[in-house]
Amino acid sequence: MRISKADLLLDTKSILGEGPVWDWRKQHLLWVDIEGNGLHLFNPRNQQHRQWTFDGMLGAVVPIENGTMLLALESGLATFDLTNEQLIRLPVLKNSNPGMRYNDGKVDPNGNFWIGSMHKKAAPEMGNLYRVDTQMNVSTHIVDTSISNGMAWTSDKKKFYYIDSTAYEVWRYDYDVATSEIRTKHIAFSIPKDFGAPDGMSIDEENMLWIAHWGGNCIRRWNPNTGEVLETVEVDAPHVTSCCFGGNDLKTLYITTARSGLSQSQLETFPLSGGLFVYESQVKGTPISYFKDST
Repeated sequence: MRISKADLLLDTKSILGEGPVWDWRKQHLLWVDIEGNGLHLFNPRNQQHRQWTFDGMLGAVVPIENGTMLLALESGLATFDLTNEQLIRLPVLKNSNPGMRYNDGKVDPNGNFWIGSMHKKAAPEMGNLYRVDTQMNVSTHIVDTSISNGMAWTSDKKKFYYIDSTAYEVWRYDYDVATSEIRTKHIAFSIPKDFGAPDGMSIDEENMLWIAHWGGNCIRRWNPNTGEVLETVEVDAPHVTSCCFGGNDLKTLYITTARSGLSQSQLETFPLSGGLFVYESQVKGTPISYFKDST
């Protein structure tokens, strides 16, 4: 097993950095600070770092084909234009429960947005995994989830991987590209409790899964067919939350971390917690799909 080390890129001290996504058309990185109500952007070409703050927790951001962003705000979905900073709230997945929020979202190969909900204090089985199609219609696909997290589709578009962090398992579903439906839950593999809880996830061109481990100080590259750990990327932060591949060649792994849930002594030991880390991989990632808003 290969053991590597990630480097700090930005010391943002995010409370709960999450959901990095590489916009390969614009060649920049986006991610959120859920508990800090923030959206971040990093452009590696000029090293520019920008950020915006909203009036509630921001669970996820994904690029839309038209160039704007889709945000999963605590109150519901919204679009956001990075150029003129115009926020348009949508009557989609509206949430009026102050105890609930959204957590981790991805776009499937057909351009639909998948987003999970969860209780802010992680009360069990309070959430669901939703799909928002290109007409902004919402359907529920996995019910009674606790901490909805990592999602990934295989290159042949036939399998969908999903993580509910509290289960310490990675679930595999059959994905029907013709209908965008998922069927037949399988446990792809289980994760030892002492590894740290599985959090966000990315997939590489070999269909191996790169999983962030909350409480595990690392990203691990897993073979989902055998449950074998192929590589460990150590991170100078206990709560590693997610990762994505970016850069011109999709070999730069961007890694988000959190300060939330750490004691004062842990923060003193790991002062870079909440920062954005980076690691140059030997394998390429896969490009994201863009949300196809047809409304």
